[in-house]
Amino acid sequence: MPQSARGLIVAAIAAVLAIAVAGAAQAEGLRHTVGADETLSYLAQVYAVTVGEIVDLNAIADPDVIFPGQVLRIPGFGGHASEPVAPGARSYEVQPGDTLSGIAAEFGLTAEELMSPNGLADPDFLIIGQVLAIPGPAPHAAPGWLPETAPQNPELEALLEEMALAEGIDPGLVKALAWVESSWNQGAVSPAGALGVMQVMPDTALWLETAIFGYGLNEDTSAYDNIKMGTAFLRILLDATGGDAQMAIASYYQGLAPTQAGVLYDGAQGYVERVLAVQARFWP
Repeated sequence: MPQSARGLIVAAIAAVLAIAVAGAAQAEGLRHTVGADETLSYLAQVYAVTVGEIVDLNAIADPDVIFPGQVLRIPGFGGHASEPVAPGARSYEVQPGDTLSGIAAEFGLTAEELMSPNGLADPDFLIIGQVLAIPGPAPHAAPGWLPETAPQNPELEALLEEMALAEGIDPGLVKALAWVESSWNQGAVSPAGALGVMQVMPDTALWLETAIFGYGLNEDTSAYDNIKMGTAFLRILLDATGGDAQMAIASYYQGLAPTQAGVLYDGAQGYVERVLAVQARFWP
């Protein structure tokens, strides 16, 4: 992508993120002043929420009609419960047939680790449709969590290095992030719907295809396309955070808007530390 186009994209993101977060205002959510040509779907992508959440919070009658200069409240902070729609999103809606132990196993946890954060007294009693908060990784990545040896997949490693260098990113950072996300498994699908090696969320993939690449990619079946998407997204986050790797990694996990606002969802700090720990161990 030409540098000038990249600069315009970063500038647009920065403009969208002109937000004020302070005191009581946080309890009502972030506030965003609609810019020219902005749509609710675009704002939902940037702030890592859904169009429906913005519509409900602002009592919008027609989601296809918003106006430049209109001030919208953005959910996800203070009293409005909303989980970020982002890679590694940490929430789960109970489905028919689910058990607490089964859900815990999907997230690498024990049933006991899910009970306290969700106020569950009986591990055998779940309600279909109930949304469970999923605790994040431990605040500090324990050495035993790290792989004993460097990942062994030369072809995939070559792809990660190729795409990282094309985007001007340290290949070690990309390889570590991909390892934490999926253990370099293109067949990985998270409970939140994230896909492939880089665990690209469908909404993020759609935004990248339409706003960045201008053409469709097969992120669900092609490791090449998946890594291309993930590294391009990481490059955008690095540019938007002034090259701050820790902020970019946190944004990859939870979305750019809350990270820029100084808000970390549960698990974000542990996620950042895991990525950096894997990088330091194998690709310093």
